Amino acid sequence: MTYKEELLNNQNIFKHCVFEFTPLYHEGQRIYNEQYNGEWWERVHNSIPNGAKVLSIIIYSDATTCNHLGKTSEHPIYLTLGNIPSWIRNKPDAKVLLEYLPIIKSKDISQKRLKSFQLAKRSLYQHALNILTQSILDYKDNGFDLKMDDSELWCYPFISVMLGDLPENAAVTLTYNSINCNHPCHKCLVEKEKLNNVRLTDDHIILRTPESMKDIIAQGLT
Repeated sequence: MTYKEELLNNQNIFKHCVFEFTPLYHEGQRIYNEQYNGEWWERVHNSIPNGAKVLSIIIYSDATTCNHLGKTSEHPIYLTLGNIPSWIRNKPDAKVLLEYLPIIKSKDISQKRLKSFQLAKRSLYQHALNILTQSILDYKDNGFDLKMDDSELWCYPFISVMLGDLPENAAVTLTYNSINCNHPCHKCLVEKEKLNNVRLTDDHIILRTPESMKDIIAQGLT
């Protein structure tokens, strides 16, 4: 896992890392500041063997233009760790560039609008993410030994967060990100005409699940 060598072998970062579940309280009330203060960390910590540590992996992506004219774009994928406190995690040296996702480019507008072309783009994106995360998930059952200069930690990696803006989330969840689609939200199936309705009740908000998506696609309502 080469990314840990870039991050955790940096002593200015490693000395601030937290590997234990650390609940916070203020005046008797539970408060949350970092990932390792939260219930998710407590839950995954209790799911691994005694003595093992949680390695929280945060992945985020953002399609980026590479020139002033906006004609050249790349799709970098970055990685950082939830073990790193946020005040350090936001610094440039607390994240690493994993790779650039491949991008299929259409030869003209007509090809770009083809359903087969759109399907190919989504399939490539998902396949690339599968390859990227497989090297992490290979360690999910037994963990791995994280060797530092003078110590060794038995760590279990967990992908805790995948960050992205709305177009990125739409690509990850295989939903449409066009303003012309009937259900543009990547989390729910509320119609586009009702997205700004603040009076919607829970009964009107259908979350995107494999089952609900199949129903919508079967009805041709995408």
